[in-house]
Amino acid sequence: AQHTTMGHDDSEQQVQPVQQPLPDNGNNDEQPESPKKEEENCSASDHFTKFNPEQYLQSFYKSAGEDLAMQVVLFFLPGILYRLPKRIETMLDLGAGPTVYLPIATRDRVETIFTSDYAPANRTCLQQWCEKSHSFDWTKVCTWISNIEASHETAETMQQKARDKIRAILDVNVHECPVVRNVDWKKDDTVEVPEQFDLVTTVFCLEYSGETLQEYLRAVKGACSLVKPGGYLMQGGVLDADSYNFDGKRFRSHRLTREHVTLGLKEAGMSVDVKRGENDYRLILHDDVFILISKKPE
Repeated sequence: AQHTTMGHDDSEQQVQPVQQPLPDNGNNDEQPESPKKEEENCSASDHFTKFNPEQYLQSFYKSAGEDLAMQVVLFFLPGILYRLPKRIETMLDLGAGPTVYLPIATRDRVETIFTSDYAPANRTCLQQWCEKSHSFDWTKVCTWISNIEASHETAETMQQKARDKIRAILDVNVHECPVVRNVDWKKDDTVEVPEQFDLVTTVFCLEYSGETLQEYLRAVKGACSLVKPGGYLMQGGVLDADSYNFDGKRFRSHRLTREHVTLGLKEAGMSVDVKRGENDYRLILHDDVFILISKKPE
C-alpha cells in the first residue's frame, strides 16, 4: 500500500495508508434506511457482562481490510516496533479483549508474553486460543501482518510462535490498584508474573474503559504503572469518538483528543518529548486513529 507522510515535527506524523472510510465510531447522525432493532445503550463498565467476544471478532477482525482503524494499527505496527529495542524480555498486552494480533506481531521481538482483559468472557476466549480450541480464524489478519513485514511465514506458524511465548492470561482492571487482579491461566505451574514489564501494549482499550477524562487519565496511570523504568508503553486508539457499536449494542466511551493523550502520558511520568531521543516518543496519526510509543525514564 502506498502512503504519504507529512511530519509536524520529528515526533509526529500524519499518515494516509489507505483510502477507505473510517468505521462508525458513534458520530454518524444518518439513520439506516430499513428499520432496525434499537441499539442497547451500554456504559463502559458493561463490558464486564455484556461484551460478546465472538460477535466482536466477527464484526472487526474477520477481514483485516474492512476496518480502517484496524488497518492503520496493523500497517504501522512494524514501524513502531522498529523503534523499540531489538530484544524485549517481557511484554503485557493490556486489555486485549479476545484478540491476539499484538502477540502475533511481536512474536520475533519479545521473549515472554502475557495477555489480559477485564471481561471474563474475553479471558476465556484468549485461553481457548492458547489451547488451540477457539474457532475464530486469524488467517486473514496474519496474512495482513506478514505482507507488511514482508515475511513468508504461514498464519499457523505465526500463531504458534506467539502461543509458545504466552505464559499467562491475567485478570486486569486499569481503574484499580494493583491493576493485575488475578491470574486466570498459566502455561504451567512454574510461571511467575512480574509486577512490571519491559513493554506494555494497549490498543482500543484505555479510552473505552471509562467515559470521562478523569477516568481516562486514571486508566493511563494504571497502564503506565505496569511499565518498568526504562521500558515502553505502546498505545493505540481512536480520537473524537464517544462510543462504538456492534452486536446491537453501543458502548459509551471517553471522547479522546490528542491533548488528552499527551496529558495522560505526562501525568503518568512517561516521555512526550522527542528531544530526548526519537525512540523515546513517537506518535503516528491517520485521521482519528493513532499509535504511539512512549518510554518511562529510568
